[in-house]
Amino acid sequence: MTSKKGILMALLVSLVVNGILVGLFIGHRMAGEERRAMHGMTRQLLRDAPSAFAEPMRLAMEAHRSEMRGAFREMRSARRDMFKILKVPQVSAEEISQGFERMRTAETEMKKISHHVLAEVLPKMPVEQRLLFAKQGMKGRHGGRDHSGDQPLYKNDSL
Repeated sequence: MTSKKGILMALLVSLVVNGILVGLFIGHRMAGEERRAMHGMTRQLLRDAPSAFAEPMRLAMEAHRSEMRGAFREMRSARRDMFKILKVPQVSAEEISQGFERMRTAETEMKKISHHVLAEVLPKMPVEQRLLFAKQGMKGRHGGRDHSGDQPLYKNDSL
């Protein structure tokens, strides 16, 4: 009789421990995408920052973490909803337009918060480093071209 009771207790303890572990794993996976995205944004901003300004940049990002998470969630939700709209066999141009509008609004909010963080940190940098920071950021988004204004926008644009 006591061996049955011991096995039953061991089974219950095992079930509880496994339930907790599964819950932790699922929670970690669900929050993981957001955490990786926030870490990636921080790393991208800090990559271009001079080492003396890496710590103020990190602190500013941490100060606005909740705003950035909310904006990231909204952006992710808008993109998911847009894919749902596009999967519908019969969709109107108005529905697609509204989906794009929501995505654009969410992305604009995310950029607004990122720019606010940069606006807090960049004034503390010397002018040369600010310009270098901006130039590196533009090269990363525009195919590595210099944007000083004296280059044609397109290869065949020779005017």
